[in-house]
Order: sequence, then C-alpha cells, then structure tokens
Amino acid sequence: MNPGLMTIGVWNVRGLYDKEKLLQEELKKANVYIAVIPETKNKLKGSQQLDDYILLYSGVPTNRRAAAGIAIIIKAKFKKRIHSYVFLNEIILQLRYELRRGYLT
Repeated sequence: MNPGLMTIGVWNVRGLYDKEKLLQEELKKANVYIAVIPETKNKLKGSQQLDDYILLYSGVPTNRRAAAGIAIIIKAKFKKRIHSYVFLNEIILQLRYELRRGYLT
C-alpha cells in the first residue's frame, strides 16, 4: 500500500448492536483507516474505544425507537489526528481530521 494513501469506506451494517468486533475485523482486513457507518440504530451520542479503532456515534434520544444513527470509525493509531467532532443529529456527525497539509472535514 502506498504510504501517502488513506483508505476510506462506507458500510451499512443495518444496526451496529453487537457487531463491533465483526466490523473491526473486516475493516482491518481491508486496511480501512476511516469508515462511515450509516443506519447504526444506536441511541444517544458518544465515543467508544474498541481494540484497534475508535467509534464515534450519534443516534436518537433514549425515549425514541432505535432508528437511523450514524457512526464514524477510525483506526486508533490515528487518534491524535482527530481535531474535533460535532454531533449534529442522528444522521449527521461532523469530523475534522488533521492531514499532513491541512484538514479533512
């Protein structure tokens, strides 16, 4: 793999509950650095440290039926490159990621 390239992907897992381990394994096999995960069906907003990745997620409030939801999963070794993130709503999560020259938002 070219050291100047970053693999970014999208994977609709149709509900993230109890699939974090499988997700990590598949992303690791494909050498994906960052992936957007739509339709997580998660509740609340937050972040979670997984084995090799960091999961940022934004979902619906606890008083609503689990639906929609968005997540971004990033290789843990790039944690220091996460400049900021904002949970806008259950379908939009904004991430500002530091590159060698500038930022990716």
